[in-house]
Amino acid sequence: MSSPDVVDILDRSKELDRLRKEQEEVLIEINKMHKKLQATPELVEKPGDNSLAKLKGLYIQAKDLSENEVAYGF
Repeated sequence: MSSPDVVDILDRSKELDRLRKEQEEVLIEINKMHKKLQATPELVEKPGDNSLAKLKGLYIQAKDLSENEVAYGF
């Protein structure tokens, strides 16, 4: 393996580690939101509550991170 190949592998590895760390943070936030909504489901029905919109945004962010992880893996 040539030196540029090793550098490329290391760069990809660092990026994958960063993506996985960010994914973990998003998943933790999603789990917190789920617990909150399960504990107080009436909260969602209150006017002005944006919990479901925030949860949807977190899912979109997790999906994007996952797609980026796959793209960097190849």
